[in-house]
Amino acid sequence: MTASVTNKIQLQMQQLIMAAETNGYDAVKEEMGYWYSICLNKMEKDSAYFLGTLLLGAYMGSKGNSNNKENIYLKNYDVSQIRLFEILIDKLPYVKYSQQMINQSIAQLLDEKEEATLIDIGIGLGTQVLHILNLCKGAKQLKKLVIVGIEPAAEAIANAGAAIMHMQATLPFTIEFRSIVGFAETTDLTAIDYGSSHIVVNASLALHHIQQADKRDSVFAQLHAIHPAGLFLIEPNSNHFDPDFNNRFNNCFRHFYHLFKTIDGLSILHAEKNALKLFFGREIEDIIGKPEAMRFEKHEPANHWIGRMQQAGFCMQSHRIPIAVDMEAGVNIRLHQEGYVGFSFGNETVLSLMYAA
Repeated sequence: MTASVTNKIQLQMQQLIMAAETNGYDAVKEEMGYWYSICLNKMEKDSAYFLGTLLLGAYMGSKGNSNNKENIYLKNYDVSQIRLFEILIDKLPYVKYSQQMINQSIAQLLDEKEEATLIDIGIGLGTQVLHILNLCKGAKQLKKLVIVGIEPAAEAIANAGAAIMHMQATLPFTIEFRSIVGFAETTDLTAIDYGSSHIVVNASLALHHIQQADKRDSVFAQLHAIHPAGLFLIEPNSNHFDPDFNNRFNNCFRHFYHLFKTIDGLSILHAEKNALKLFFGREIEDIIGKPEAMRFEKHEPANHWIGRMQQAGFCMQSHRIPIAVDMEAGVNIRLHQEGYVGFSFGNETVLSLMYAA
């Protein structure tokens, strides 16, 4: 499909949704249902239609018309969650290389001192920390590592702690795990005993869940106050924080269209490509289909995150991030002069990596 046709699809959906926002959903309900049916029938043919189905489905669902959305999930995209995560990790460049590059930088920093602390904000099940520990098996200076996990889900962080401590026998240094059940923005980060003064902070796809701007700024101010040797962020590079619905819709379309086009180029089965797009459909529902107060996928562009960090007193060090490859699956990976490493497809930077100190 040509760019002009894709632009027409985007413009048509934008006009429909803006008309609904201005004149009320009932005024365009019938026409929107018609365009939803067109996208649904053609979603197998092109990512623009697939994305249109998800966007219109999310919007119509927010207006109480949930039957449209259900049609998508009745299609035969029966791919196991295990297989989807295998594809994400092994095939999708944004996932395949971003943590690999950040993990290498973190492991190098941790090995600069005999005692160090790794703070992981949004540690989840601890998967990224386990990869970092594997990289640290060849540590030459490190003798003790304190890992502080911050995570609102108590069961997840308990499992993370168990998995991390299970690695002790394989490591040439002592590890200690400390859990904080809660959110970074509701925790006094300056009042915690981190166990050492050599601190490294990791926040992978976590900080965009903080809903308010002032709380984001407060987290960075507190992190700067503990003087970390490095602060690492991985964040989608799009403005879904903008409360203006029109802007947010356009940003959402552009971001996920380029993500979906990346998926189209992967060497996986067609059904797997569609299942992977549906996986990201949950984020689209949050961005387009939820009231402002209930949204958590509030992404910001890299330059916004950099501005927040610099305002808190950090200096960007992203030029120190090792770039694993220049290009894969049509995705360009390069350092941007603004101070971040960007993963770009076409003219859209989809993901950003940032290192500050």
